[in-house]
Amino acid sequence: MNIIFLLLTFSLSTFADSVYELSEKELDPETEEVLIKKPEKYLRHESMIYDFNTDLGIKDQRQYTGTDKNRFTAALHIAGDYEHLYEIMGGEINLMRRTNAYHQLWWGAQFFQHRAYFQNITQNPSVGGADSEASFHRPSDVKDKLIGFGPGVGYRFKLLLDFFQTEDTFESVDVFLNSIQLDESFIKQKYQGYGLTTSYGLHKRTQTTYFYGGKFSYHVASVTRSAISNESKSERSLSLGWLSIAFDFGFFF
Repeated sequence: MNIIFLLLTFSLSTFADSVYELSEKELDPETEEVLIKKPEKYLRHESMIYDFNTDLGIKDQRQYTGTDKNRFTAALHIAGDYEHLYEIMGGEINLMRRTNAYHQLWWGAQFFQHRAYFQNITQNPSVGGADSEASFHRPSDVKDKLIGFGPGVGYRFKLLLDFFQTEDTFESVDVFLNSIQLDESFIKQKYQGYGLTTSYGLHKRTQTTYFYGGKFSYHVASVTRSAISNESKSERSLSLGWLSIAFDFGFFF
């Protein structure tokens, strides 16, 4: 969790000035401007991507990544604990659009659904009255469903990649504010609330349009169920937190 928040804070603060570098007129440059006249400006956080023509055996169909507008991503998640990789599994899709005013920033929404063991996302409270969460002694093999949906913002950049000579790999940090629903299978109750998802990803462009990669995502949430008797809100609430690793792939359009 701390690593992701540090990456988010450091990347946004370090490159905050870069979002103002390209004017709206400069967002659709000629190839000569990018590669010859002003490469230090246009290629600081962007690249010139090529498709490989298998018939001719050469690179062609050049595209400047600074003209990317929309991004669709699908991801497959597993647990971030290498000893229990399959105790959290799920999928995610998100759709992001690049902002015009701040060129490195993106905005959009995500949807995810995870299946996870109760003990991997929270724990049984130890204090409470009758019918409170503390009265439910859930076994370790209870598996629940999590659903989340909400808006967010993202930031694409090249920080670690400054140390490597590559033109088709990018880093990104995304933050989503989600509405969360937990379907708890042991007591057959639905919990609802809000949460935050932060992600750090590393992605490689395979062509001018497609990409694949991986990311770390940390999720936190606070959820509450309906009262069974007269228990207070705090006695029927859970705090959730889990780390997942994802393989993701998608395309720009």
